[in-house]
Amino acid sequence: FDLETFVIGSTFCCTALWTIQKSPTLRESFGVLCKWQMRTDLTLLFVTSFYSLLPAEWAPSDNSLVAITITYIAEISYHYSGAMHDLFAVNRFIYIVFPMLQQAWRNATTKILVVCAVIIAFHTIIMTIFDVNLYWVYDRERNLWHMTDTDWTEFYIQYFEVYWSTVEITLIVSLDSVTFAYILFKKSKLNISGGNSNRRAEARLVLQSFCQCIPTTTVNIIFFFILPETTSPNLKIVYSSIWIVTNIMDAFIILLFHFPSAIASTKKNIMHISSFTSRTAITSDA
Repeated sequence: FDLETFVIGSTFCCTALWTIQKSPTLRESFGVLCKWQMRTDLTLLFVTSFYSLLPAEWAPSDNSLVAITITYIAEISYHYSGAMHDLFAVNRFIYIVFPMLQQAWRNATTKILVVCAVIIAFHTIIMTIFDVNLYWVYDRERNLWHMTDTDWTEFYIQYFEVYWSTVEITLIVSLDSVTFAYILFKKSKLNISGGNSNRRAEARLVLQSFCQCIPTTTVNIIFFFILPETTSPNLKIVYSSIWIVTNIMDAFIILLFHFPSAIASTKKNIMHISSFTSRTAITSDA
């Protein structure tokens, strides 16, 4: 299952990166955020797949510095990718509701990404601050991901996993609702075809941002509520890896909304190059 997840997930993420590069609608800061999300998802896929596929005799012990560092990287990658969902919503909110702030947001995007990385790193390291014995482990006998059981485990899961993700989802839904309402308001005021075309494109990006709530919501429900009640060993394997599998969902959403435009843009560029080459050849012959 881990190998299949890595192959399928990395294929989707790499295709999504190509799509982001080629799609004309992803050439602003929104595209930068999408790129960082896919790079982070690829990091999570690689780290978790490599670690889980190591033979038991080669794998470091669960409480070793190497193992804890690997799981730290995985945890940071997961939550950093999730933070991109919030930045998607903020990006759309600023670009559509407060367009006068577009340039300021564009200039600040890199700094915001760094700040988010620092916050997420602290969010993960705080596990050790609470309890040095609190960290993620991979059970190679049962093929399950889980946290060590300490006095702080329940507290960390409740406040830094479930509530943290719930706040992220609430922020996304709130911002996107305001943004979408603003689009509908502007649409009712504008009857110019060009304006309507722009509004349709903006509405698609807001809808994409809404859809990005699906992976985080899926993890919250399945990992923290359904998995503990599951008795089937096979389902437990799938459910315990859902935080990794959702990378595929992130990439799929990008492909769903932007792959057709990326293909169309690529075809247009190829036709333009072919036309230019033909004209150059004719000029040379003349």
